[in-house]
Amino acid sequence: MNKRTKLKLQNAKIYLKKNVFNGRYIVRNILASTIIVTIGTGIYGIGALALNNKKDDVKTVAVEEAQDEQTVIYLSEMSTMDASSIGILMADMDAGSNADVEARESEMLTEAYKEFENKCVSISDNVNVREKADTDSLIVGKMDNGAVAVVNSVDGDWLNITSGDVTGYVNAEFVKTGNDAFDYAKDFYDITAVVTEDGVNIRKEASKDSDVIAAAYTGVVYDVDKEATDAVTDWVCISVDSSNKGYVNADYIEVTEGYPVALPYSDSKDDSSDDKKDEEIEDKKESSDDKKQDAEKENTKTTEVQAVEAPATETPTTEAQPTDNQTSVEVTARGCVSLSEEDIYLMAAVMTLECGNESYEGQLAVANVILNRLQSGRWGSTMSDVVYAPRQFTVVNSASFNTYVSPSCLQAAREACAGTNNIGGYMSFRPLYNVDTSSLGSYTIIGNHCFF
Repeated sequence: MNKRTKLKLQNAKIYLKKNVFNGRYIVRNILASTIIVTIGTGIYGIGALALNNKKDDVKTVAVEEAQDEQTVIYLSEMSTMDASSIGILMADMDAGSNADVEARESEMLTEAYKEFENKCVSISDNVNVREKADTDSLIVGKMDNGAVAVVNSVDGDWLNITSGDVTGYVNAEFVKTGNDAFDYAKDFYDITAVVTEDGVNIRKEASKDSDVIAAAYTGVVYDVDKEATDAVTDWVCISVDSSNKGYVNADYIEVTEGYPVALPYSDSKDDSSDDKKDEEIEDKKESSDDKKQDAEKENTKTTEVQAVEAPATETPTTEAQPTDNQTSVEVTARGCVSLSEEDIYLMAAVMTLECGNESYEGQLAVANVILNRLQSGRWGSTMSDVVYAPRQFTVVNSASFNTYVSPSCLQAAREACAGTNNIGGYMSFRPLYNVDTSSLGSYTIIGNHCFF
């Protein structure tokens, strides 16, 4: 390096030390450098953005095709949509989504109708299933309102059906078939459960540490909340009453899902006096002249509906086998229950179909079951709640319900409200043929019913 170059470098060093790195000017110099860099970066960014915009203007606009007409959606500068384009796009998306939902619902409905092509559903309680296509044939089963059966064949006005464990013939007048069968039966599809031991705890939450809100008992049919049950493990959510739900450990409860089916009627005997007493539904052909008289017979005949826990049918009187658990309940006086005339009449209407053919003592017992339920609050706080509680007094679904009230049932309802109680605190009853008394803690038998 020559002397001239060394001199220049020495002068530059002195200049930088004096004017740039001097503590007096360093802040000013840093600020100036920052401004210069910022301005340069901004100029570069604007140039790059302008170049990209020029390229975007050359691109093809996006096109959305609607189902019925072609809609063009233009993308403005900076790749954003205008409000009208967004509205059109959202409308098309909604239309497509709704169409998919409707298509799936239609497909499911078609599948359901197809399933019922060879099925029928009972449209009344106590529809007889007979051994042969003849009203004089033996009764082999009973179908309550909503019970579903497979149609095996058609024989004139009769259908050969299989429902549950019952196979036989029903009169086509008392069932619906095909699409009509599904439309009618869908309201009866249910998920229910029964506990396998008496006194099983019903808890507020699905945990053994949760509070106990009630106890569940064998023989009582409980509605299952499927959504709540699916959300937990090893627990089943059931309806405790009309407004409360709780959880039962899955080890102590059996869940059943589906449509009701026919119940066997194994005690039927051809030409028996009890069959003569049982005025069968399909044998009634009412005429306009004697309609009122036939209606009265229909409402006072033996009813075939289980009163409280599950659909059932009435059979000829069966002599119950006594056990050590059978108790004799004395007539006692309860506190007077104040009900409106409308509520008392509603009680009597249920009793007419449940026990209208029973002795007055049996009618009084059923009246007290209804009052015990009302006072317990488990089935609701009003008479209407108790009577129309799901899957309890299924006679309320009968076409003849509330069309006639037996005078003796009305008297028994009034006497029970006045305080006469002949069954203590029992809140359930069943026909004798449909109860296993060995499984009951205590019970009493009055006429053709077992109260427990």
